[in-house]
Amino acid sequence: MTTFIHKPLSLALAAALGAGYYGMASGALLSLSQVPLFITSGSKANVLLIFSNSNAMDEDPTGLAVGSADPTSKSEIARIAARSLVTNYTGQINMGLMAYQQSGVAHDWLNPSTYDASYDPAHYDPSWTGARDSATHKKFKLPNPTSPNATGACTTSAGAQVDCIYYNINLPYYSGGPAGNLFCYSTVNGTSAFASFPGDHTNYACYSTKTGTSDAAPPAPSDGNGYASHQFTTTFGPTESDYAQAIDDFGRRITSYDVGPAWFAKTSPGLGYLHVPIANLDTTQANKLNLKLATSVVPTYNAGVWDDNPTAIAGGNTATNPNAPLQNAGLSPITGTFRTAKDYFNGATANFGAAQGGAQAAPATSCGKDFVVFLTNGLPSATAAGVSMTAADYVPGQPFAAGEVNNAITAVTDLNGGTRPVKTYVIGFALPEFTNNYFVTNPPNPLDQMAAAGGTTSASYAGNLATLNSTFNTIFSSIITQSGAAAAVAMTSGSVVAGGRIYQGQFNSSDWSGDLIAYKTDPTTGAISTVAWQAGTVLNSQNYDTGRSIITYKAGTGGIPFRLASLDAGQVTALASNPNLNASNPSDTTANRLNYLRGQTGISGFRPRLISVLGDIVNSAPSYVGAPAFNYADNLEAASYYSFRVTHSNRTPMLYVGANDGMLHGFDASSTWSDTNPLVDSDFDGNLTNDHDVSVNTANSGKEVLAYVPSKIYGNLAQLTSPNYSHRYYVDGSPTVVDTFYSSAWHTTLVGSLGAGGQGLYSLDVTNPSAFSEANASSIVKWEYSDADLGYVYGQPSIVKLNTGQWAAVFSNGYNNSEADGSASTTGYAYLYIVDIGTGALIKKISTVTGSTTTPNALATPTLVDRDADGDVDYAYAGDLQGNMWKFDLCDENNQHVCASNANGWDLAYGTTPLFVAQDASNNRQPITSAVEVSRHFSGDGYQLYFGTGKYLESGDIATTHTQSFYSVWDMDLSPSTITGRSELQVQTIDTTVTVSGKIYRTSSANSVDWVDTTTNTGTKRGWYMDLPATGERVVSDSALFSNRILFTTLIPDSATCSGGGIGWLMELDSVTGMALGGPTFDINGDGVVTVSDDLGTPGSYASGVQKSSIPSAVRMQKNPGGPGGGSMNKWTSMSKKNTTTNSSLENEQNSLPPIQSRSSWRQIFE
Repeated sequence: MTTFIHKPLSLALAAALGAGYYGMASGALLSLSQVPLFITSGSKANVLLIFSNSNAMDEDPTGLAVGSADPTSKSEIARIAARSLVTNYTGQINMGLMAYQQSGVAHDWLNPSTYDASYDPAHYDPSWTGARDSATHKKFKLPNPTSPNATGACTTSAGAQVDCIYYNINLPYYSGGPAGNLFCYSTVNGTSAFASFPGDHTNYACYSTKTGTSDAAPPAPSDGNGYASHQFTTTFGPTESDYAQAIDDFGRRITSYDVGPAWFAKTSPGLGYLHVPIANLDTTQANKLNLKLATSVVPTYNAGVWDDNPTAIAGGNTATNPNAPLQNAGLSPITGTFRTAKDYFNGATANFGAAQGGAQAAPATSCGKDFVVFLTNGLPSATAAGVSMTAADYVPGQPFAAGEVNNAITAVTDLNGGTRPVKTYVIGFALPEFTNNYFVTNPPNPLDQMAAAGGTTSASYAGNLATLNSTFNTIFSSIITQSGAAAAVAMTSGSVVAGGRIYQGQFNSSDWSGDLIAYKTDPTTGAISTVAWQAGTVLNSQNYDTGRSIITYKAGTGGIPFRLASLDAGQVTALASNPNLNASNPSDTTANRLNYLRGQTGISGFRPRLISVLGDIVNSAPSYVGAPAFNYADNLEAASYYSFRVTHSNRTPMLYVGANDGMLHGFDASSTWSDTNPLVDSDFDGNLTNDHDVSVNTANSGKEVLAYVPSKIYGNLAQLTSPNYSHRYYVDGSPTVVDTFYSSAWHTTLVGSLGAGGQGLYSLDVTNPSAFSEANASSIVKWEYSDADLGYVYGQPSIVKLNTGQWAAVFSNGYNNSEADGSASTTGYAYLYIVDIGTGALIKKISTVTGSTTTPNALATPTLVDRDADGDVDYAYAGDLQGNMWKFDLCDENNQHVCASNANGWDLAYGTTPLFVAQDASNNRQPITSAVEVSRHFSGDGYQLYFGTGKYLESGDIATTHTQSFYSVWDMDLSPSTITGRSELQVQTIDTTVTVSGKIYRTSSANSVDWVDTTTNTGTKRGWYMDLPATGERVVSDSALFSNRILFTTLIPDSATCSGGGIGWLMELDSVTGMALGGPTFDINGDGVVTVSDDLGTPGSYASGVQKSSIPSAVRMQKNPGGPGGGSMNKWTSMSKKNTTTNSSLENEQNSLPPIQSRSSWRQIFE
């Protein structure tokens, strides 16, 4: 899931909803999930591809008849694109295929026919965009093979120089057999323009030869004026292509030549036919679709003998045979086909009987997300009753049948309505040019109207394979990101509020692409306004080779460029393995694999990345790094921190985030400011001028400046290129960035973990982004750290100063440290690690002496505390999988209460006894997998700790139902001792739920706490607890302390399809006692402010929690500078399911601004 975790010394949030709940199976390592648990129950979108299979598909994109099987035909181009679509989206959607129902299909002979042709070169005008019936302006030309001796302006396929035939319209003409070259002249030389309905050019004398450039008529049926060898005199009727363009008059002169056998029908049943029912697009379904989308099998003709099944297809080459590719024949009954689609989706039979493939069962709804993608090369040419267009259906001057177009729009509207709405995407492919030209000057285009009726705003248009591929991919990417199922929603990982913007990491589980989105915020309310930039889009435009600086780590060397020539032998071998190079694919080379990882696209046989080359950002929260801004004393170290701040005050602001493409990414977060509201003090400086009201992008906003590939993930990198890729984690931990001092100088240091991606940590010097380059890799990469007792570190490292004077990274041992990976722990104990920030050398490793090799224990993210505000950490607190809450003594004070200057005596504060053990009422241990929040106890004696219990790491965790709790326990300083159990804590309870305006709220108890008083020997309580009442409810993300309130979110998993993985609650309680707050907590009446009127229907009755519609992340607090009431707090959570109304997964609950209570964790001293 995606959640926010507190980041030491920063304002960023991190993702921790991958950290926690119930106990482990006895004697077993954790089966850590390699996919976000909350998406495993999602459902895939249903997509019905409606494919044009009319006779017009025999044409090439210009309208020239070439035959269905010709590689330049509309049919073949469209089928190639559709087959690519099937390959690219296998495993991601449910898909089926429908086309026009056909009848009366028979073999025939295909000929291209130019309408109202001219032989006069003076009429050639390739720039013509005017009327298609112009007698003197012709846009196109073809060679006239029978006229070799005049201008030589055209060349035949054999290379001969000949005269030309000039034209604007060239459409198929079908005959009973080969007719050779024909040059026909209308014997009724009418007065109307050739393309008008009704026309009067109806009777034609046809010759086999026409020479010269004269347009003069022949003395039919005699030869003359260049016409020779009269063949016949006849009439011609419209084909499907003619009907679709409102043509039943072919002009004064027409020509044709032989192409070859084809299928032909001049009738239509008027409805659609379901060739492949919608089903999961697995290999079996892909094979069915690809068979129907294969190159059309056309009949053969040899010495007067026809063969309609030349490839011996089982069952014959018929229109409905599932073993035969689609045939192109007949008319375009668009209205009726959409009626068939509607009945199919709704289980009706009026337009979806056995004759339309109706023996197949209708698909189940897919979380309310069903789609049609309609590919057409023209407008309707037949009604739903199967009646072809006639002169009565057209208005002179309009190249379409307006009445039938309106019927089609209505049919699409009906499909998008009712109890099961189906959205329709429309693709106009290789539409007739002069029809398109008409709609440019006479909008709207009917295809746009159809798309709008289908809920997709406007149609898409393509004219060749490249644009059709792009159009298909854009549409299918949109479908997947719209899906209501968690498995196909664009999800968030974490967010950070900085620089007037909210930055949020996201992922799309359809293709495991990712994004980092910068949202502008309203200067008055703090609410999200618009998207400023999207890193995934920007990264797509950066050249994989020359436009990115990507570095990595080589043992014994340090930082190196991520280039094949720089890697060591083991790294090169890893890139060629898992899976091994495919000898049958010449593109599958180690070099190409590395280039793919750098962002190269289009490599044959590799996994397509259709949305972005940026990988999914799941559990890594972005870390914002601007100018140095920590509140260090200038004399904290030997060198001035103030000078360091001044030197780097104008450095490029950056966002650092891990992604599961194998890289930590650093993106340019620069922006400029505009003061737009003179009444709001946006920067809280007490001055209404020069405020940071609106942030504006720079030229480099969102651009990747640096990427880092940790060495510990090389063993799985090659899997990213595989078309059979199954998701796994790579760089899934959240980075921490802090200003540190080592080697006699200040530095800005980043330390990151890998989450479930690997057992190790890494550190980079990110002081100066302007110096980021592959050439400087050795100075950027500081170290990588691993150890036999180190497992998969999900928590975020802390960066602190120690009592030894050193700066260090502090982190937990992580999960499964005894995994048999060649460097397994021999104890399985949980450890706290302290590592030198400059060198990566181990300073101290403190064992809890709990766990075993068969059931290894693991600490959650530690929280560091500075007890005396001297800038050095003295204590660390962390929970573990066994429910223990540990206190680590990093001071080792002497009798004068002065901490030791070395780490020799650092250890567990209470020996091998934890401060507290979390157990439910039945004494079942409750795992702790999120960081503890710490504040000074209100008495001034010691610290009050806040933490929840629960685990959400393995697929089996989804169904766990043990009771989990939220605790607050008091660690006393003056009389230090452990807490024996719940009996020393005051119980608080969640009492009722109340629904107000459609939202569900919780109320809770207000039991007073009889605190222990060691001076008077009174009182019995060392804290409080609250059991979570819902089945399976737990806390797996960090809590947040604000003023006298403790805020935390809960998770209630749900395996139901379309559930978004479950739901949860945002809770808000009195931090000292755990009681319900005595005042308003949520904007219940929705007026934009939190006041006493926000009660639950009874004055004085206030909520302690609000239910969230899907799984919430940890809460993130953001100050609201203005608005009604003079300011408030925004409580942001990121949800596991996108809100279909707002199209966002970020949700906000407002809060009032009570007096602020200080916190005591070391990280807060310098915020």
